[in-house]
Amino acid sequence: MKSLAHQLLGQTRSAVLGALLLHPESALHVRELARLTGASPGSLHRELRLLSDLGLLSRQEVGRQVHYRANPDSPVYLELAGFLRKTAGMADVLRDALSPLGNKVRLAFVYGSVAAGTERPRSDVDLFVLGTAGFADVAHALAEAQTTLRRDVNPTVMTAREFAQRLADGDGFARSVAAGARLWVIGGEDDFAELAAHRPAEATGVHGGRSAAPAGRHRSQSGRR
Repeated sequence: MKSLAHQLLGQTRSAVLGALLLHPESALHVRELARLTGASPGSLHRELRLLSDLGLLSRQEVGRQVHYRANPDSPVYLELAGFLRKTAGMADVLRDALSPLGNKVRLAFVYGSVAAGTERPRSDVDLFVLGTAGFADVAHALAEAQTTLRRDVNPTVMTAREFAQRLADGDGFARSVAAGARLWVIGGEDDFAELAAHRPAEATGVHGGRSAAPAGRHRSQSGRR
């Protein structure tokens, strides 16, 4: 199924905007955009000219090439980037990456600066995964997604039982995640609210629970720099 951004903006336009507005540090020429988006140079030239005329992109001649980048001074930059962040690929890419793990993943969402829309260039994607999947399996599943997203993805992996226990214990990290913005990959707010409302003994994950490992095992760098 096409993403919402593809349906509203068209495939080429949403792909171009996603490649540039979600990576404001990048300045790309047509061939690079063709490789990233799969669109033909002809269709890209038309879209880039239109988006530049609208003030969404800025263009700069570098030798014989024209490079395009996001224009953060556009009055709709933040709103459009937020829309694209939610609809044009990141959640889809992460969902596809986690799909081989099946029902071992109960809930998954992006949290932190990316979810809140306050990230800086090259900010990592913080991904919270609740279920019975092991950290190594999740990290392995996300390897290709990092290349596609052009960002490091840092997974935090817990069982539902452990997360509920941490909330009940007043753990600062768990409470911060619960109170913060979330960009949903698998599941939704109703599922999360139900989980958070359960007593720790009831939040047993997908297959009835797993003993919680020490906190340090759950969150680590993904290995790409």
